Amino acid sequence: MTIKEEVNEKEDFMAVPTAPYENVEDKIPVVMAEPVSSDSLLDTKTIDLLQNTNSFIIQQQIRWAEAITQGCIEEKNRYHVYDKETNSKIMVIKEESPSWSRCCCKPTHSLFAEFYHVEGEDDIADSPFMTMEREGCDCCCDECPKPLLCCFSCTEGCSEQSNLYAGPITGKPGEMKGAKRKNQLGETVQPIGGGGFKPVLQVMDRGTDKAQSETFAAMRGPCFFGGCSELCCNTTFGMSVAKNGISVSEIHALNFGDFATIKKLKPKSFQQGLREIFTDADIYEVSFKSDTVTPQQKANVLATMIHLDYMFFERDNDMVYCRDNALHINLCNCFIYGCVCPCEIILASS
Repeated sequence: MTIKEEVNEKEDFMAVPTAPYENVEDKIPVVMAEPVSSDSLLDTKTIDLLQNTNSFIIQQQIRWAEAITQGCIEEKNRYHVYDKETNSKIMVIKEESPSWSRCCCKPTHSLFAEFYHVEGEDDIADSPFMTMEREGCDCCCDECPKPLLCCFSCTEGCSEQSNLYAGPITGKPGEMKGAKRKNQLGETVQPIGGGGFKPVLQVMDRGTDKAQSETFAAMRGPCFFGGCSELCCNTTFGMSVAKNGISVSEIHALNFGDFATIKKLKPKSFQQGLREIFTDADIYEVSFKSDTVTPQQKANVLATMIHLDYMFFERDNDMVYCRDNALHINLCNCFIYGCVCPCEIILASS
């Protein structure tokens, strides 16, 4: 599917307006993150764009073959990013991943998420200005980066991690493991234990004068999310300023939401409700609370949002499905030390 097909998608009854949500001022004290470096590997155009945008709407596009087959055919994800203030499309994010890993291991598979500038109204740039690499579980590959990713976060091999790089990168997703360190913008890391009963991620930034990434923020989400709860509740992941070496217990004591928020938005209409039930195409809002946050930190937060989508909201038939002659109604999912467990009502046939 090309970007020009967006017009046809918007005419469909399941499509969503580009900016269907009103601005809401969050009455939370603003805090400032310390920049890791005054330099950045991002190009001038990207720096200007991120510097002048404090609120983003990210709209995942419907993949029709995947929707019609209810996940039997897994297509590459695609996201359109809008400036919430101007309602203008400013980026397109495209997934690149091996077909077998995507079909057999989704949503825990390795992938590249490539970020492109929008050129004009319908075209995108030829080359991505940055690329996120998610290390995942790839059962069809010779070497699996994270073989136990869908289980409890007991070791690094079963904990989430992604890296963000400036420009395009080559090779297979999951194999980089910091090999292109000179182009690295930052990374997102799940601590051992996953945060306990609420998911925690540490978001790191890397300056050109630094050998390693340094934590500038921590993110925490709710214990319960997904399933049928998506129809009536926003799912908010709050972010707060954090330092290197911070422990999980110290992270839980932070004032989440004072730095930035990542919010998966609930449906606002019947049409959007149908979209939520029959597809895994979601809508997110990313908002920053301070104008002093650096463009590179914003880039890392946007990459974290894409990572979150794959971690929690790319599950096929997450609300209702049939198995073993029984109807399963998933009320919500529960996060337990890195593992996502459904809370279901099972109606067996007599």
